[in-house]
Amino acid sequence: MGPAQDAALAGGGLVVIAVSLLSLFLQLLLGWLLADFLSGVLHWVEDRFGPGREHWPLIGRLIFAPNLLHHVDPTAFTRAGFLDRNWTTWAVVAPLACALLWLFGSHPWIWAAAAGGAAANEVHAWAHRRTLAPGWATVLQRAGFIQSPAHHAVHHVPPYLRSYCILTDWLNPLLDRTRFWRRLERLVPESWLA
Repeated sequence: MGPAQDAALAGGGLVVIAVSLLSLFLQLLLGWLLADFLSGVLHWVEDRFGPGREHWPLIGRLIFAPNLLHHVDPTAFTRAGFLDRNWTTWAVVAPLACALLWLFGSHPWIWAAAAGGAAANEVHAWAHRRTLAPGWATVLQRAGFIQSPAHHAVHHVPPYLRSYCILTDWLNPLLDRTRFWRRLERLVPESWLA
């Protein structure tokens, strides 16, 4: 092969690398947004199904009751330690991540979704108490990559019917504008909702 063929092959290799990096970036972004969306679904379930069910064993005591307190005292959960603040989130994320890994194998989007899911409640805490957030987190909050205090404050306006996603600033505007949560509620028997 001559220099022209070598250059063409090298250029083709650069294209393959660029496509691979773009694919990796898109998978990581997709996984992160999937975690944000699922955090919203779980938050919606807590808000819309929890009231009146906080006495239920396990889910009522561990999930619904703390969420109801959160709407009365939004910073209550931030006063708990790191493990107490996050263990219930991890208890949900771990089996979901295992199921995705079993179904699809190991892919970057699954690992990004698992990382985002595992971090979601801590990011939520940072949106409530800026002093908990490390310096690097405020940079990510300003970019919307993790939820900012100003963005999350929208959810804490009664009757708490919008902006359920707690990981980024990106999905809530779209889901609220399209009335996603209201449409989802039409699929559920009214007697199930709080």
